[in-house]
Amino acid sequence: MSSNRPARRKTGFGLIVAAGRGTRFGRLKQFARVRGRPLLFYSLRSFERCPSVTGYVVVTNPDRVRSVRRMLSRWEFGKAMSVVPGGRLRQDSVRNGLEPLPEQGWVAVHDAARPLVTPEMIARGIRACTRTTPVTYGMPITDTVKQVSGNRVVKTVDRGGLLTVQTPQFFAVNLLRRAHRQAAAGSVEATDDCSLVERLGIRPRVLPGPVTNIKVTFVADIRLVRRLL
Repeated sequence: MSSNRPARRKTGFGLIVAAGRGTRFGRLKQFARVRGRPLLFYSLRSFERCPSVTGYVVVTNPDRVRSVRRMLSRWEFGKAMSVVPGGRLRQDSVRNGLEPLPEQGWVAVHDAARPLVTPEMIARGIRACTRTTPVTYGMPITDTVKQVSGNRVVKTVDRGGLLTVQTPQFFAVNLLRRAHRQAAAGSVEATDDCSLVERLGIRPRVLPGPVTNIKVTFVADIRLVRRLL
């Protein structure tokens, strides 16, 4: 794992968030074994293989930092810049992960719970971000959406114009830092980074995400990931 800071030029970086507590999964899902490897391995492998990525930072649970560093060395993942501890919230973890990055460049923020990201997805997102505004992958909602109270339906929600968003999400590094600073100052909480950038008055662009870019939430999802791999 390289200890040198990257050259201060506009280039592509990765920030892989693997610091979740796995409450619904029942354990730390980022370390669940799939084909003999922890789930985290598959996201990192795609960032390693993406030619648009110069280096990446891994954010993990504080008590797993040393073990992840050993994993990176064992796998010979040479683009890894740093492994840093996560925080109480996801956005705290992302803010910690931004620290080792230079001021200039673009960053792809990705959740390790989506192990089927591809190098092509990462490259496409970085390319789109350098040309326009922040970018996220997303998919239109195809199911009927109901608003409920307890176990009773309150109303049916018009799904027109609604999307489910995925990661990676792509930003200029300095812009994402500014969004996180503002959120921290105002005690604002958000479940994704686009939400924080939107508070700056910026509207991210959506790229169509593949249906295979699934998020592992429950143990049963591991079986699907195993098949898709």
